[in-house]
This record gives sequence, C-alpha cells and structure tokens, in this order.
Amino acid sequence: MTARLYIFVAAAFLAGIGFLWQAAQFPPSHEVSTLVGPRTWPFGVLVLMLGLVVLMGLLLWTRGPAQFTGADDDATSTDQPEEQPDEAVVRDAPTGARWRHLVILGLTLGYTFVMTLTGYLVATALFTALATLTLGERRPLRVALNTAIAVAIVALVFDRLLNIPLP
Repeated sequence: MTARLYIFVAAAFLAGIGFLWQAAQFPPSHEVSTLVGPRTWPFGVLVLMLGLVVLMGLLLWTRGPAQFTGADDDATSTDQPEEQPDEAVVRDAPTGARWRHLVILGLTLGYTFVMTLTGYLVATALFTALATLTLGERRPLRVALNTAIAVAIVALVFDRLLNIPLP
C-alpha cells in the first residue's frame, strides 16, 4: 500500500505541473473582456491541488502511510464508542450504494443534455437536487437549501464575477 501512495503522490504532482503549464497558455485577464481571465480559475485550482499533494507527500514521508490507509497498529482498542451516522443520510444502503458513481455519471451526462432544453439555471437546479438525493440526503429542507445555494453560486459567479451571461 505504501508504494501505491507514493506513486499516487508522484503522479498527482506531475499531472498538476503538466496541467499548470497548460493553464499558463490561456490568456490572462488583461487580454480578455472579462474581469477574471480564463487562466485564473485553473491556476487557483491547480495551485490548491499541488499544495495538497505536497502536504500529502510530506505527511506520508514523515508519519508513514497509516493515516491514509486506516491501518492503525497502536490504536487497536475499542474503548471509544463508534460514531453514530446521521439517520437522514443513507450511506451504505444495500440498494444502489454500489452504483452511485454510475448514477452521478448519468446525471452529469443528462445535465448537459437538459441544459440545451431548459437553460443553465433550471438544469443546474435539477442536477443538484438529484445528485444530492443520489448521494444520500433525505431531508427535503437540506435538499432544497443545497439546490438553492448551488444555483445562486453558479448564477453569481458566471453573471457577476465572470460577466458571462447564462443561456
């Protein structure tokens, strides 16, 4: 398992550097008509990713792989009670838990199709609500709040910050 972790850290770091170099090819904000250029978002995400990969590598090197694998050799006692999960969130339901990743993939593909029919904000609301339900949230208020916050963030980021009108 340790070798896999080191390979993951190295591959993620090299991929991040490669993508960072490709993102540097995008035009900066002073060359385009928007407030934030097309280079800003990828640079921010990639710098965050590289920072987290470096942190993971340092922790792996100094503390070992136990914190990433869950193998805790010295803490095998069960004196502490197990943490009870939230009853409203279905984490390990026997029906559908194995296929969640495929459902999310299908929802993402459907999102791109529905967007052409209904527009960006309606498709985002549908996708967010269905993805939230797929990931296990069952409380209607939380699903509605999650959907409303996601739509508001998307609308504000594109319309106000990036000055890109949504379809």
